[in-house]
Amino acid sequence: MRHKALVPWFVALAVFGPFAVATLVYYSPWGRDWLPQLPGQRELLSAPVQLPPEWFPAAPGASRWLLIYARMTLCEQQCAQLLDRLSRVQQALGKDQERVQLALWHSGETPPLPADLELNVQRLDDDSGRRIAAALGPERIGSGRVYVADPRGSVILSYPVGVEQKELLRDLKRLLAGSETG
Repeated sequence: MRHKALVPWFVALAVFGPFAVATLVYYSPWGRDWLPQLPGQRELLSAPVQLPPEWFPAAPGASRWLLIYARMTLCEQQCAQLLDRLSRVQQALGKDQERVQLALWHSGETPPLPADLELNVQRLDDDSGRRIAAALGPERIGSGRVYVADPRGSVILSYPVGVEQKELLRDLKRLLAGSETG
């Protein structure tokens, strides 16, 4: 008889226990440094950079992630090669590839680009571009950097140019799986 009185307490512990443990871990004073980190070269920006509205995809009602190659110095062959790599990452997303748009942010003359790529091209040497470049750090994007912006227009992740395609693909799949928009 005494065991029957404990059943509701065990049920409550099974239902609410994980929430209590998760809350304790998340808000704990000792931090989350002991939690396992994903391997790779990604860098989560400490302060997301908000993009101007005109830098968003032009399709009406479009709410898409941006996979961005930003470069302050002139590029020709390097831009085409990296954009081809990013395009293959986008295609590897399968049915979710429409949720991601490629973007090129550059200074100077627009480099020769493959005609078959649907690109969102923006300049980093106009007023809006200089503001974005200053926020991201012109020294970091001088020779090129890959960024990811969420559907609300916040640049949230940064990668070096030599990032592996598998890492980008894995991160994009996780972002898209957890995203309600875009």
